[in-house]
Amino acid sequence: MSKKFKIRPDVVLASGMIFILSIMALLIVFFDLTGSDGVGFLAAPIILFMIAYCVFICAFETTTKEMVRNRLYRGQMNCARKNVKQLMIISFVGGLVISLLMAGLSIVFANLVFHSPRSFYVLLMASPAFLFLSIQGVLRGYLSGSGYALVSVISDAILTVITLATTFVMSNAVYDYGKKVDALMHVNDIAPAYGAIGAAIGITLSALISLIFVTIMFLLRKRDLQEIAEESTPVVNNQKNECVNDLIVNCLIAATTGILVFIDECVYLNVAHKLHPNDNNINNWGIYIGQCVAVVIFFVFITALPFVKSWYGVHVSIVKKDYKAARGRLQHLIHFEAMLIFPVVIWIMLLAHTFNTVIFGKSNEAGVDMVIMAIPVVIPGAVIIFQSFLLKQLKNKVVMIGNLVVGVIVHIAVLLAMSYAGGFGIHASIAAFAAMFVVQGILGIFEIKVMLDVNLMMIRNILLPLIAAVISGLAALLIDRLLVNVIGEILTFIIAVAVAFLVYMILLIVLGSVNRYEVERMPLGDYFALVSDMIGRERD
Repeated sequence: MSKKFKIRPDVVLASGMIFILSIMALLIVFFDLTGSDGVGFLAAPIILFMIAYCVFICAFETTTKEMVRNRLYRGQMNCARKNVKQLMIISFVGGLVISLLMAGLSIVFANLVFHSPRSFYVLLMASPAFLFLSIQGVLRGYLSGSGYALVSVISDAILTVITLATTFVMSNAVYDYGKKVDALMHVNDIAPAYGAIGAAIGITLSALISLIFVTIMFLLRKRDLQEIAEESTPVVNNQKNECVNDLIVNCLIAATTGILVFIDECVYLNVAHKLHPNDNNINNWGIYIGQCVAVVIFFVFITALPFVKSWYGVHVSIVKKDYKAARGRLQHLIHFEAMLIFPVVIWIMLLAHTFNTVIFGKSNEAGVDMVIMAIPVVIPGAVIIFQSFLLKQLKNKVVMIGNLVVGVIVHIAVLLAMSYAGGFGIHASIAAFAAMFVVQGILGIFEIKVMLDVNLMMIRNILLPLIAAVISGLAALLIDRLLVNVIGEILTFIIAVAVAFLVYMILLIVLGSVNRYEVERMPLGDYFALVSDMIGRERD
């Protein structure tokens, strides 16, 4: 872990995105293991855990890293150490207070908000995770800013692997015991609750193990950090911790989406309990989180992951004031992201029933309907992630907070109107997030266009890939209808996607959305390049 071993920033960012992907995949697997009840019990703890990760790891690490890097560049490492200690106190106190509040209020939320007494132990078992995560971000940011960014990547990898392993093992073991209790007491909801308790214990253990690793890495590098500090200028008494404002903005942005999901859960379970007190509302929420939210978030990040390096390319060009290069990189980025996201969204919408069966073992009409309504959010989601990244890198706090406030207002307004006035239940949450993402996506496109004065080339970059995706999706739907009752869902889905991909690629070439050079960079590009040559497409 030498200081000379440099890690590209896109690799560090990608490692965090992979962790989020793994949590979404975990929810899907947990749904298969314990059913919708289990996911319903685990929903609030996993949302709070993700908020803790985004705030204490992502926001605190980013803030600390930027501050340390700037101070190191100016030879003020002693001042950086002073600021790190202050940030450490803030994060530790914040984590301790939230852990105690979560533990103390867990019975209140379980009984009075969720109307599910069995949720109490799940919330209680997950509460220490806040404390264990709290100081990791500051330590990781300190090390990363000092040149040891590899610690962050390895820490994310450890947190990912350990979270998946401990959660699966603990939940599986406790769930099996819960089934025996179900049989003994002639009920059917104890096993899912036990499985959720096991998962919560696994989450807490993974946070603790990750903390131990980061602490060990810090202790191993403590002498090196001390040597760097000894070479820097002494601390001046009037030097202020200038990163506090950045920390507040970063924490707000990191926590908002998770907080809104938590608010949606509280609103839905309260309204549903008043309207349908005898229904299993936790089960319905579990379907929403496991079969809809987890799937949508997974595709938002999995479709963004291949382009993280390109994001930094656009940012670097802007910083160098090479706006022509920035516009070219942005047009290229938009084109390739659209060519990936459009078919993913269209195909899942049209094959939702088969997709649901393949992933979850059996189809659930409620889950299918939710996915069809929610999966288009992936499109504005891609815009929002890139725009947030760009504004964060350019330190445009005013625009970031403005977009955030507008999005939250839209979300809350739609949620309350549809929940209390319209009684739309879970669909109110879907509509609220869809409205929020669409508004923020439109704002993002407008702001990026104004910032770079870029021609988005809507026909070539957006319209033609969309047309190709729709036609190829209809071909996949036709195959699905013909074969699903003959060879089963799994084989049908594989064949339908393969044929859709073939049709999609040929349409992109025929419609002129891609040139030969771009075709070569795609999966099976060498073969499709022959098609491009046959119809005489230019190389550039």
